[in-house]
Amino acid sequence: MSKEKVKATASLNDAVAQIVSNYFAQANAKDTVYSTSDGNVFENLGFATNHASTLEDKNVTPHIDTNRLEVIEDLDFDESAIILNAEQKELLNTGLIKENYTKLKQLASFLELHTEDQKADTIIHALEEYKAKIQK
Repeated sequence: MSKEKVKATASLNDAVAQIVSNYFAQANAKDTVYSTSDGNVFENLGFATNHASTLEDKNVTPHIDTNRLEVIEDLDFDESAIILNAEQKELLNTGLIKENYTKLKQLASFLELHTEDQKADTIIHALEEYKAKIQK
């Protein structure tokens, strides 16, 4: 990789890091944002994924505001446990309804829940099973 290419990549990464940092400093900012390989930053994973599909590098990178993560001590920690942000927790606890289909689909994808189809009822059932499993 040429020095110019490395410098351009570093500059883009620095620019994205600055945009993300500024975003998290705002009031009412979400806990997670997503960036695409061309340096765009999105609040919504679906928008980021759609935009990335138009690029040569289709990767979407999540950025989590670590200042908002809840620290839990004195619990047995399962290394395979997944950390949910506040919006995802709220959706899992109170939002398992068809009207939230797009968000439910994104949450199921994030949790790597594989379903036989992408119908709302199927995804809701998978999320209810997941919820019951983690509450044990």
